[in-house]
This record gives sequence, C-alpha cells and structure tokens, in this order.
Amino acid sequence: MKQRLLKAAVLPLMIALPSAANTEDEGVTNKTSFNFYGTLRPTFGITSNGSEDSWDVKDALSRIGFSSQKALGNGMTAFATGEFKIAIDKNGDLGEARKAFVGINGDFGRVAIGKQWSTIYNMLGDPVDIFNRASSPLAYDHIGPYRINNYVSYRKIIGDFSLATDVQIDDENEASQNTDRFNTGLAYSANNLRLAVAYYIQKMAVDKKEIRGVSAAKSFGDLYLAATFTDTDDQGVNKTSLDMVAAYKLSNGYKLKIGISDFDSSVDVTSFRAYNATLEWHPRNDFYLFGEVQTMDWKAGDSTNSFMVGLRYNFDYGFKF
Repeated sequence: MKQRLLKAAVLPLMIALPSAANTEDEGVTNKTSFNFYGTLRPTFGITSNGSEDSWDVKDALSRIGFSSQKALGNGMTAFATGEFKIAIDKNGDLGEARKAFVGINGDFGRVAIGKQWSTIYNMLGDPVDIFNRASSPLAYDHIGPYRINNYVSYRKIIGDFSLATDVQIDDENEASQNTDRFNTGLAYSANNLRLAVAYYIQKMAVDKKEIRGVSAAKSFGDLYLAATFTDTDDQGVNKTSLDMVAAYKLSNGYKLKIGISDFDSSVDVTSFRAYNATLEWHPRNDFYLFGEVQTMDWKAGDSTNSFMVGLRYNFDYGFKF
C-alpha cells in the first residue's frame, strides 16, 4: 500500500515538471502578495444534561495566520500558508498549527505539501459547516477528518469540475492509527449548484477505515440549502452521518440558520439526532453577534440542550510588492 500511496503523491509533481522546466528567468514579474489574517470567536453559554447545568466561556475555533503568493512566470504561482489556533478559553494561548503548507499552482493544477484541509472535508464537510461551534457540522464531526499533517495534495479545475487527490505519508509513525491515508473527490459547480462525491481510506494498526459520501448545495438568492451524507466502515463498525442545513438572509443584517444532524452507529451509545437554530446579526462584514440553541437526542442517554451567545471579529490585511 505504501508504494501505491507514494506513486499517487509523486504523479502530480511529475506532471508539473515539463511546464516548470522552462520558467527560469522567463516572464517572472516578481509580484508578491502577503496577507495577515485572523478571527476571534469567544462564546458564553449554558449546557444542560439531565439535571446538571454547566455555564462556561468557550472558544469557537479562533485563529491567526498568514498567506503569501509569488508569481513565478509562465502562468505559475508559488504559495504558502501558516495558521495557528488561539485558545480564548485557555488563557488565550497561541496553540498548535491548523495549517502549514507550501505549494505551486499552474496549468497542470495545484500541488501542495504540509498540513492542509482534507479533500473529504472540502467536498462533504464544508457545504454544511455553517454554525458557530467547534464541533460543526455535528454528524460529520463524528466520522470525518478535517486538517491532516504530512499531506501531499493535488487539485485540478476542469471547466465546471474540480478534481482532488490527497495522500498522507508518515514513515516515522508506521504503526500509528493516524498514518497512511488516501483521499479523493470530484465536485461539480455551476448556476449556484454544487454536487460532490468523495472517498477516503485510512490504514489502521490492524484494520482500516473507509468513508464514502455525497453532498449537495444550492443557493436561491438569499436562501442557502445543503446536505451531506456519509457511509463509514470503521474497523468493522458501520456508521452513517447526515447533515442538512438551511440559511436565510433577513433584513437589517440578520441571518437565520437551522440544521438537522443524524449520526447512527452499530455501537448505539454514540448515536444521536441533533437540531440547531442560530440567529446572527451582521452590522459589518468583519463583525457579528450570534445566539444559538442546540438539542442532541442520544439513543442511549439523556438529551443535551445548550444555548450560547458569541461574538466574531475577523480581520485580513493585504500587502502587495
């Protein structure tokens, strides 16, 4: 399996070489852009589980990062990104890297190496990831990977179609359950409609995990609808997830979001159905206030109800030279 994964990783680089060979000192404009960006997302709320109530200040994935692009000539661009967690609920510490990669983009496609978003999240998780929680989207969160380290990715857009293939290679942790993953997907986007399919396989210590899924998203003016379904074989345990969401822009900068999530596992203790409703107020594009209520009905346990309010402040400063 290791040889097949290595070939999948090297193939995009081999495709790129003929184009790259003629770029030396030809058409290089030395144009460089640099962005410093971030988002701070504190929340405050209450969670009720049976007879117990818990009040807490939490963090909804605050982060800070930078990205840069540089023209190489002959239609090619080099790019790099570094992004790091900010734990507002843990002394405001600057935490581990969320993303850290370098790549090259051209007519051959896009190749990058480092810690990146997985294809399965981009294809399936992102369309339904609209709420203000670290565990969003709820059902997908119980089966799918998000960002993966030691990753080699390839992306190519052909007309209305987007092809993506990723592979993780981590030779230092051969026996780890977090190594040797292969991920691929295809998306179609046109007329405010997006359809996608994805496949993911991960080698475990003694078995494997496979995920197959589909997603659909459509915008109708101020109304957005999306759904994602996955079917997973996790070391012999069957799991399915379904996330359905809707968002509607109201007047005066308000937005209403609702969602239903269903996670079913042959291990019933982890199965649940959840409901979300969120009202956001956007006085500016870079700042908004929200209130969100969530109910989780567990198949093997008491329901969990929560309500929280939160703030989100985004910033992005760009420079060109």
